Amino acid sequence: FPAARILRVDRDSANTPAKWQTLLTTIHEGRADILVGTQMLAKGHDFPRLTLVGAVGADAALFAADFRAPERLFSQLMQVGGRSGRSTLPGEVLIQTEYPQHPLYQTLIAHDYDRFAQAQLDERRAAGFPPFTFQAMLRAEAPRLEDALNFLKEAVALAHSGPVASILPGVTLYDPVPMRLYRLKALERAQLLIESAERPVLQTFLTAWLAQLYTLRPARGGRWHIDADPQEF
Repeated sequence: FPAARILRVDRDSANTPAKWQTLLTTIHEGRADILVGTQMLAKGHDFPRLTLVGAVGADAALFAADFRAPERLFSQLMQVGGRSGRSTLPGEVLIQTEYPQHPLYQTLIAHDYDRFAQAQLDERRAAGFPPFTFQAMLRAEAPRLEDALNFLKEAVALAHSGPVASILPGVTLYDPVPMRLYRLKALERAQLLIESAERPVLQTFLTAWLAQLYTLRPARGGRWHIDADPQEF
């Protein structure tokens, strides 16, 4: 579209309130023909002249490592679809996919949230994912990934020793692994998933284990934290 006025909307182009307000003014005054942006455009904005929405590369979330990815994709596509045709003009939504018959897209087309939610619950029950199990995540970060992983390995060793070991039969500790985005702000990050079929058992384990973790000394420049009911993997 060589003659179109294209406006970019993302965290780089709207990194201050003033820049964001300038972008909104440009959009509402009709001085942009095509908006190219990230999820920022989907978050509840009212653009009366917007009639066509395109979601590019939506399939990436269908096969992500995070079991909540399809749930987020459904929510995001519902949100972004709601930006189109909000006023008197008709709206249209185009989704780029290699799997148009996938149940997620079919329930999305039908606006059938209940059927989508039930399918997700059935999958999670079969796989043993929350809300049918309870999880926590121990995360460590250090200047070197090796140091972060070593801290988590020491934490696992502590869990198998002392009074906390008696609680372990009801708890599963998975292997320490690098995080998907393992490097952030000059630190390298790793994580350890803890899981139990019963929340009280998990809480009892975490309370006892936490006291032991404070005896460990992270590598220089390193730090750690526990995230109960983690929302990101």
